[in-house]
Amino acid sequence: MHKKIIAMCLCLGLFLSGCQLAQPEETKTTQGETLESPVQMERLAGVYITLEPIVLEAGTDRIQAQKVSGEDSRYAFPGVEGLLLGSFWIPEGEGFWSMECSRGMSDASYKYDTLENGQVLTIEATLYLTKEAGPQVYYLNPVYQGAEGEVYLKPDDFGTSTSTEAIASENLTATTTIEQEEADVVNTTDITVNFIHVDLSQGLTVLEMDENHQILKTHTFTPGELPESLQPLAETAYILTEEQTASDTHRAIYQKEDTYFTALYLMDDMVCAQAQCSLEWQE
Repeated sequence: MHKKIIAMCLCLGLFLSGCQLAQPEETKTTQGETLESPVQMERLAGVYITLEPIVLEAGTDRIQAQKVSGEDSRYAFPGVEGLLLGSFWIPEGEGFWSMECSRGMSDASYKYDTLENGQVLTIEATLYLTKEAGPQVYYLNPVYQGAEGEVYLKPDDFGTSTSTEAIASENLTATTTIEQEEADVVNTTDITVNFIHVDLSQGLTVLEMDENHQILKTHTFTPGELPESLQPLAETAYILTEEQTASDTHRAIYQKEDTYFTALYLMDDMVCAQAQCSLEWQE
């Protein structure tokens, strides 16, 4: 069946005082017969976040990804250090979707909404930065996937300025429209990255509480030493966590329906990664 891909529009929105909206980019192409892959044309698949703007070699407009076998990500971009967030079709065997989220990207969520005439993919994550590092400029380089499964990035020439006093958010949205005889197919990818500056953690206290709100057991963990799992006492009704910083104490409550809790720790000079501890409640 003949198809014509009408357009792909990429819009970058920066929600921070003083930032400007990047101009949309339009491309046009034509697609012939249906491909076995659900990726039927160049699509926005994710972002690769860097601290420095990417400078391409003369005569090129992209950096091709290389597949790697590391635990942190399936893809790497030669000579460029950054954090990857995205959703990719892996054309291996019968093919499958892979969610990629580099360590350092926290609170990641992926949502697929199937509509009558297409699909909406929504991705969101947060980058927690130390207040000690001060304001920074980050570049959200859009990552694309082609019809044959190839992955590549194109540089972000604008950057996002962060503030130690406010949340900065950047949004990338791309829509492809495929014209068909019976009905057009419209697919949208919407990606949001939040930048939040936080005080460094000085330690985490985990309190096991009974039904009368009395402490049954206390666990104390230093930053970055959160165990993989914790089995509360049988009589524990809920868990209270207290994370100490230089300026405040942050508390959170976890009930028996909660399967894990998280805590931030310093990953490098400015990024705080999120450690996760599974809760193995006793019956």
